[in-house]
Amino acid sequence: MVSKIPYFFFRSMNILKSDKKMILIALCPVIIGFALYYFLGQYAFNEVSTWGHGYINEKYPDQGWVSTVFSGVLIVLLGVIINWTFFLVISFIASPFNDMLSARVEVIYNLQKKESDTLVATFKRLPSILLNEVKKVGVIVILSVINIAFGFVFPPVTFILGGLILAISFIDYSWARHELRVSECIRDVRKGFLPYLLGGVCFMFLISIPLLNLFFLPLAVVFFTVIFCELRINKQASNEEVSS
Repeated sequence: MVSKIPYFFFRSMNILKSDKKMILIALCPVIIGFALYYFLGQYAFNEVSTWGHGYINEKYPDQGWVSTVFSGVLIVLLGVIINWTFFLVISFIASPFNDMLSARVEVIYNLQKKESDTLVATFKRLPSILLNEVKKVGVIVILSVINIAFGFVFPPVTFILGGLILAISFIDYSWARHELRVSECIRDVRKGFLPYLLGGVCFMFLISIPLLNLFFLPLAVVFFTVIFCELRINKQASNEEVSS
């Protein structure tokens, strides 16, 4: 499956750009994200920057270049935190559109009925989608804190767990739609462990880029759904061979 990662990526790109409905769905969270960045992002960063400079000057007055370095590092860290916070907020707001994208991919793979990727079907699932997204954000925050703690002991673990956490946050749209049990989700991760892991690590870096991460968000949804669909198709083919 690892050797098929380039195939998964280009397959995702082809699906995303060749299907007009996918393009329209993908544009919705991008537009919402740009609006949030424009109206709230600049304000939040300016406020936090002012607070950071004030905090450093208060704690390290008259320290010359030392306070300048500390101030720069603090501003960068706060900028990263703000970026990730905005990304989580945008992901939550975009969750109905992400679910539609994921469902559309499964329709293309003939794993879902054609009606499952419509606005009507999505709005029927909206309460469960939003509730699932709240749970997901909570789990991601908790796992991220644990991941950071592990990082102090063994830094490479941070990349592994971080990649898996990110991958799971996107695969979960398919898991929720298929109502998979926890044991089935774990089995799915085991079967696609390396593609999920490597894809998660790559997208972990891509979505850390402000503004550009808005474009990588729908691509990540499609990418991980493609892997999920390929695993399901391989499983069905294996079951058919056994039964025959």
